[in-house]
Amino acid sequence: MKLYTWPTSPFGAKVWAVAIATGLDDSITKVLYHPWQTDPELSKLNPLNKIPVLITQENETLYDSPVICEYLIEQSGKKELLENKWCNLRWQALADGIMDAGVLVRYETYLRPGHLQCQDWLNRQLSAIHRGLDILSQEKLCDALTLGTISIASALAYIDLRFKDSFDWKKGREQLAGWYSALSLHPTLVQSKPIDCPLPTNLCSLQK
Repeated sequence: MKLYTWPTSPFGAKVWAVAIATGLDDSITKVLYHPWQTDPELSKLNPLNKIPVLITQENETLYDSPVICEYLIEQSGKKELLENKWCNLRWQALADGIMDAGVLVRYETYLRPGHLQCQDWLNRQLSAIHRGLDILSQEKLCDALTLGTISIASALAYIDLRFKDSFDWKKGREQLAGWYSALSLHPTLVQSKPIDCPLPTNLCSLQK
């Protein structure tokens, strides 16, 4: 199998964590591809031009991280990753929303020239992040690796990576911070956390 992803992608990190947790990581080759590269390779696989994308062993193309994660769980038979299914899917949806907002803030502030950035748009996305974190801080999160806890941990790792100098998400959310501090030491999450890396040279910018 092939996984199109990028080291900083929280969605790619989530999928890779699930791949490790299911024991399928050894059968997957990573193809590093940034969604803002100007060549059309990714758009031929995913018309939305987003990562991650998985080419399955049946040579089928899957995109959107929840779909890929469910495929890996089904293929591996590791149903415990989706025990208490609706709770895990709800946690995944909330974590994915936080990731979405975080990535949009990153693109707006890093790829778009400063004079074209929209503060109202940035405030909207940052508010979504904070509301999501507030809800997570009230959840009774389990200590086991599940699709939901992997998703949340991947979202928090991305917030740490991209926004540690912008705001302290742990302040006032000590229970969530303590939970993440413990779970993030799990070898699966250590191996899969999003990490910074140089951008490819053929990267377009947000000029509009």
